[in-house]
Formats: sequence, structure tokens, C-alpha cells
Amino acid sequence: MPILHRTRTLPALMPRFVQRFSCIGPACEDTCCSGWKVLVDKKTYKAYRKEAVPALDRLMANMIRLDDQGSNPNAFAAIGTLGPQKQCPALDDGMCSVQANLGESYLPNVCQIYPRTNRRMDGQIEQMITLSCPEAARLALLAEDAFDFVEAPIQLRESAMVEVETCFGVAPTMMAEVRIFCLNLMRTRELDLWQRLALLGTFCEALTVVCAQDQQAGIPALIDDFMRAVGSGELTATLDVIQPDHDAQAMVFATLWATKGFESTSPFQQGLMNQISARFGADASGQVSAEALVGAYRHGLVRLDQALAQAPWLLENYVMNEMFSQLVPFSGLTPYDSFLQLVARYGLLRLLLAIQCNTEEEVPPVMLTSTVQLHCRRFQHDPNYARRVKQSLYESGWAEMSKLYMLLRT
Repeated sequence: MPILHRTRTLPALMPRFVQRFSCIGPACEDTCCSGWKVLVDKKTYKAYRKEAVPALDRLMANMIRLDDQGSNPNAFAAIGTLGPQKQCPALDDGMCSVQANLGESYLPNVCQIYPRTNRRMDGQIEQMITLSCPEAARLALLAEDAFDFVEAPIQLRESAMVEVETCFGVAPTMMAEVRIFCLNLMRTRELDLWQRLALLGTFCEALTVVCAQDQQAGIPALIDDFMRAVGSGELTATLDVIQPDHDAQAMVFATLWATKGFESTSPFQQGLMNQISARFGADASGQVSAEALVGAYRHGLVRLDQALAQAPWLLENYVMNEMFSQLVPFSGLTPYDSFLQLVARYGLLRLLLAIQCNTEEEVPPVMLTSTVQLHCRRFQHDPNYARRVKQSLYESGWAEMSKLYMLLRT
């Protein structure tokens, strides 16, 4: 077959786990070909119309045109799903019939790239991976060196590149410097993870003020001052008096979990959700009392510390992946808003992990990584839900940094 979408080989910066990743195909426990609406770009759609390949017949019969005017070429059509698991009609015994019959170049852009994302900022290409992929989650969360950054060649479709532009009046060159500082702060292992997150929030709050006052030229001095304050212990000393509010942590983040619902078309996801619901102490309808919820969370936190002894990098690496892939602190309405989104995701994940540990059974690392994958796939790929999560923190009064300290500390 002729090549439909051509690629270029270019060097890219990536975490080491991204370099190690490769799809495990039919061995995957939660295929990416089910449960989602798959967008098809205009070029691929037209090629499918022309090819007389039996593998495409059922696919085209379930293709839905979305954009007759072609104003968004990457969302020109969508593949309708089939069966109770809402699987892509091209899926055949765990393998993609389009790729098998026509080659990878005939995959829609979204299928060719997932679970990866490519970005170019200040001339540097970056590649990252979402942890909604089970294999990616295992590679990212269990290895100490998963977030050593390396440069490696990648095969890239130009149409799959996201170009980073000036944000909050901060040019890409300075954005890169800010991100390096924030990522290094998150690797300061002399501090507890909650302390690192608290310091990140304090920095993002200050950066928001600088940008709002059009004082972007002062960002290097802000970073230098912050580094000195962290190094001297001046900032961390103020955190020592913070006491955790476990009741609030349980109630705030359990509400976020419950609003998404407890049903999934994926048997793998449904099994995990049923397990989590049971360990919440929920009844058959998913209802649980506030007292039982807080008790389950408190007990689970103690057991979570024991479970994380076998996966000591898991939470740090999750946060690192979120920061790198989501361009924190440049992914929200303000740098502080970007941080708040990160806290919402982290808080909900910590709740789910703690509830998974609300059992006298041993919780192996693979169960923890599966819970992270469920969290990422079920919650983080839904932009509407992500907005509701963030908004709920504002509406409940927990968006202020002084209160977030209590939500962060365990």
C-alpha cells in the first residue's frame, strides 16, 4: 500500500519511561479501542472511502460525519462503537484490522499517536504519554529512573504536533525555564511530597501576581528568590505547623469521585470500580455514610504508606507526569489555576489509592498502578469533568492556598 500519512524522524526530549514504551496489543487488559469516540481526520476519512478493502466495510458503515465544512480537519468524522463494550468496529481479536491490512500510515491521527502526545516549545520537541494506558502506567510509576529525561528519535506526523506559544505574557524560552524549576522542585526528595506540592502552589500564586502585573521580566528574580527561600528552610518552616484535615480530604474528593458515576463499558474498569466502591463501605446503590467514608479513608491512608513501600516512586512520578504532560503551570487560566487543577487530580487519586488499601489483604504494586490508570482514563480524559472538579474546589471554599495545605498534608 502507498504511504498515506508520512512521518519524519526527529529528536525529542522525553522521560525515560516514554523511550521504553511500546504497545502490548492484545495482551493489554484495557484496550484503547473501546469506550471512547474515535475522531478521524479528513485525509484518513477520504482514503477509507477510496480503498476497496473488506476490513474497512464495517468501519465505514459505522463512521459518522461531524464536520461537513471541514473547518476542523482532525475532527472530520468519528467512528461509532459496537456492542456492550462499545468497541471500535476495526478491532479484530485484539488487533486493529486497519493497521493489519493497510499499515500504520492509514490509522487516524488520534489512533496513531495515542497514548503519546508531541509538543514543540522554543524549538525543542517533547514527547509524553498519558497514564490512561495500563502499560504506560506500569513503566512510569514503578521505576526510580522513569523521569530521568533523555533525548531520543521519534517518528512524527507533523499534523500531530502541538506548538506552544506565549502564555500569560511569558515567552516560550522563559516558560521552559519556569517548567525546569517546577520539575526540579518536585524532585527535591529531602521534602515530603505534600510539602513539595505546597511550595509549588506558593510559587504559582506568586507567578500569577507577577503575570497579572505585567512584570514578566521579573520571573528570573522570582525563581532565584524562591530557590534561596527553599534552600534556607524559610518556606518549609511555615509548613511544619500545618495539620491535616482528613475529614475534609475524604469528603471533598469523594464527592468528585461520586459525581462521575460507577458504570463503565470496560469489564476491567468496572471490576476496579466495584472493588473501590466496596472498600468505601458503599451499599449496592453506591451510597456510603460520611462516618464510614472518613473511617475507610483514614484506615486506608495508614495501609497506603505500607503499600507504597513496594512502589516508593508512584505518587511522585504521577505528579511529574502530570506536570510535564499538562505543561504546568501554563495549562490553566492562570499559573495558580493550573496548580489547582493538579491538586484536584492528585487529591482524587490519593483518595482512590487509600480506599484500595482499606483492606487487610496485601495491595501489590500492580493494583496501585491499575488504580492510577483507571483514574487517568475515567476522569482526566473528560475535559468537562476536569472543569467541574476544579470549580467544585472554588465553590466549596477550598481553593485558597491556606486551606489547600490542609488538603495536601497526610
